[in-house]
Amino acid sequence: MSINKISKKRLSVKQLQSKIDKFPRIKIAHTPTPLEEMPNLTKTLNGPKIWVKREDMTGLVYGGNKARHYEFEMPVIKNEGYDTIINIMDYHSNNARMTAAAANKTELKYILILKNAYNRKIQGNLLLDKILGSELHLLDEKQSINAHDYATKLKIKYEKEGHKVYLLEDHLFPKLVGMIGFVEAGIELKNQIKENQLNNIHIIGVAGRSLCGLIIASKNLGLDWKFTGVTVNYDMPLEGYIFRHNEDIQNLLDVPMTFYETDMKILDNYVGEGYGVMTSQVAEAIHLSAQTDAIICDPNYTGTVMAALIDQVRKKNFNKNETIIFLHTGGLPALFTFSEELASFSF
Repeated sequence: MSINKISKKRLSVKQLQSKIDKFPRIKIAHTPTPLEEMPNLTKTLNGPKIWVKREDMTGLVYGGNKARHYEFEMPVIKNEGYDTIINIMDYHSNNARMTAAAANKTELKYILILKNAYNRKIQGNLLLDKILGSELHLLDEKQSINAHDYATKLKIKYEKEGHKVYLLEDHLFPKLVGMIGFVEAGIELKNQIKENQLNNIHIIGVAGRSLCGLIIASKNLGLDWKFTGVTVNYDMPLEGYIFRHNEDIQNLLDVPMTFYETDMKILDNYVGEGYGVMTSQVAEAIHLSAQTDAIICDPNYTGTVMAALIDQVRKKNFNKNETIIFLHTGGLPALFTFSEELASFSF
C-alpha cells in the first residue's frame, strides 16, 4: 500500500473527537488524568524512562478506568427507558463497585450478583458495594457456575413487578463502551506526550478494552506508539473478550482503522495461580512502586502489570531509549482484601 493511501486513512484530532462527540454523554470522570513521571523507579531499575497515566485519579469511589466508560454507558441505558441494572461480577470486582456508583449518580436501581462471594469478609470492593446500597446477591461456588441463569430469573422477576431491566451481559454496547472512552483518553495522552516532549512511546497495561481504545486512537491519528498488554486471568480468553469485537467498535465509531492482536505484544506469564491470587512478584511490584514514586497498585490488575513492567526492564526487553507509559487503571480498594499478605511481605 502506498504512503499516500495510508495517509488518507488518518484522522485529525478534531475529526476523531467528532466521532466520540456523537454519543450521548454525562460528566462522571475527572479528566484529563495526569501523566506523571516515575523518576525514582526509573533510577532503581536503571532502564528506560517510566511514566504513569493516572487513571486511578478519575474519581467515582476511588477512581479507575471505568469512570470513562460510564460517561457514555449510563445515558444509553437511561435514554432507552431502563430503570434497573443487573450486573454479574466476581466478589472483589472493581467493575461492580464503579457501576454501583454510576448507577447512583444516574438514579438507576442496581442489582449486583457476585460470584464466589458467599461467606466472604466484607472489605475492599465488597464493602463499598454494600455502602453504595447495591442489592447484593452473594453466590457460593456452586451457584456461581450458573450465575447468568440466576440473573435471568431475577430479571424476569423485576420485569413482572413493572421494572425495565438492563442485564449488562446480554448487551453488546457494554463490551464496546470502554474503548470509546479510551479513544478519547488517547487524544488526551497525545497532548500530554507533546507537552512533556516525550518520544519513542511504549504503553503497557492490562490486555483489555482500555488498551484497545488507545490503540484505535494511535492508529487513526497516525502515531507510532508501541503497546504491551498483560493478561491478569485465565478465565477470560482475549479472543472472546476483546479481539472478536474489533469490527464492532470500528463500525460503531465509524473510523478507518481498528485494532488487531498483532498491535500489542501480549505477556501471559504473570498471572500465577489465577485471578485473585497474588504472586510474590506482584507483592514486590506493589511495594517497589510505592517505595520509589509513591504509586500504589492493586493486587489483581495494576500490580500484575507493574510486575511485568519491572521484570521486562530487568530482562532488558525494553529498549533503553523508549519511554514506557504504565497505564494505571485503578482498582485500589482491592488492596485491602490482601492486607495480611501485603503486610507480611518483605524484600
